[in-house]
Amino acid sequence: MNSKQRITIPFILLFLGLFLPSFAQSDTKIWTLPECVKYALEHNLTVMNQELNVDISEVNAFQSRMNLLPSLNANGNYGYNWGRSINPEDNAVTQEQQANGYGGLSLGWTLFNGLTNLNTIKQSDANLMVREFDLEKSKNDIILAIVTYYTNVIFNKELLENAKLQLASTTSQMVRTGKQVDAGSLPKSSLLDMQAQVASGELNVINAENSVNLSILQLKQAMQISASQPMDIDIPAIELSEADLADLNPQRVYETAMATMPEVKSADKNIESSIHGIKVAQGSYYPRISLSAGLNTNYSSIAADRGRFEKTGNILPRLIGVVESTGDKVITSYDEIVPVPYSTGQQLNDNYGKSLGIGISIPIFNKWQVNSAVQRAKINKSQADIIAEQTRQGLRQTIERAYNDVYSSGKAYQSSLKRVVAQEESFRATKSRYESGGTNATDYELAENNLFQSKSDLLRAKYDYIFKLKILDFYQGKPIDF
Repeated sequence: MNSKQRITIPFILLFLGLFLPSFAQSDTKIWTLPECVKYALEHNLTVMNQELNVDISEVNAFQSRMNLLPSLNANGNYGYNWGRSINPEDNAVTQEQQANGYGGLSLGWTLFNGLTNLNTIKQSDANLMVREFDLEKSKNDIILAIVTYYTNVIFNKELLENAKLQLASTTSQMVRTGKQVDAGSLPKSSLLDMQAQVASGELNVINAENSVNLSILQLKQAMQISASQPMDIDIPAIELSEADLADLNPQRVYETAMATMPEVKSADKNIESSIHGIKVAQGSYYPRISLSAGLNTNYSSIAADRGRFEKTGNILPRLIGVVESTGDKVITSYDEIVPVPYSTGQQLNDNYGKSLGIGISIPIFNKWQVNSAVQRAKINKSQADIIAEQTRQGLRQTIERAYNDVYSSGKAYQSSLKRVVAQEESFRATKSRYESGGTNATDYELAENNLFQSKSDLLRAKYDYIFKLKILDFYQGKPIDF
């Protein structure tokens, strides 16, 4: 294989590596950061579970209000008895086979129970707010995760482009070296060194491509997208400057976060819920007053078989005695009474009864259960206070660390910019000397690697700075986008 063939093949490989992927991915959907966040929030299982917790709390809050209403229940029974049983009509013991039926309607209404129901409503409302804030916190966690993975994809894509540019530069220099070797102005070892450098650059491109694929896979998994689904992201233009640090103040960021972060609101609402929980438990110290009412009737086959007696309206004479002294008969009159069928409807109507009552239950001693419940509720309140304070302290510490991270990463980014400028000048000088024969391939390779490393470090510092700025934006309630 001659030198021209050796030079042409890397060019072909470079073309395939740079352009064919874009052709193959022409039908791939390009995702923006807001689209990734929206999709992740709609498909994340943790968020779905939190939404169900909110639904349960809504049901509990609704039920706590319904507990203020009276309860109304209907009941009935129908059955057969054999042998010794009680006749429900007269409560007498009978041996007759009988069919009995019973129906009733009962109402119960708690008029007073130490305001337990009202305090339960307030506690349920507070618990609902806690669940809603927990849902918002879960969404925020997902948003931060998506921003992290999305930024990582951009970073790795930038590293890939940097590796490709270095490979293109090295390949171009290898072509020049090959021409100089063919002309006899450079030894063949210089071409071999450049070919080794090209091979190293190709390996850097492969590693960078693997990093891109892995970061995209992590983003897909965070979004609940199948690994086999084609996906690419939009790379926005991002401008950075030291002015981004000028308006940042950790105390102001903390004060803003205190008013906006759902975890703080959730902790406060949890305290409110525990206060109402104490009042709910204390309600059992008070008497319970309730109202009850009922309607009932019954049916007996014995009564139906025997029938009932009704007056016909006829007045009949009846001998009640004879006067002994005169022999006169003593006659009186009576209403004629005859047996008639006893219909089921008539029987139910005759047995129809009503009841109304008011009751009171006064707690005197219940094995210390009420006092224990109150003590547990007070302990829950103390725990809620501690959790709220931990949340505030954790938020403050997180923001302080984030501010320090932003400040240090901003300085690192500015320093990396200066280093890249210096390395570019150094590489240009080394390249010029190498092309004129003033230095060897080893010095050229060292200068090129230093430039590549400085650009990689710059990208790393840049996206580290970007991500940490976004974290502070998040705690200030700003929309997260590039």
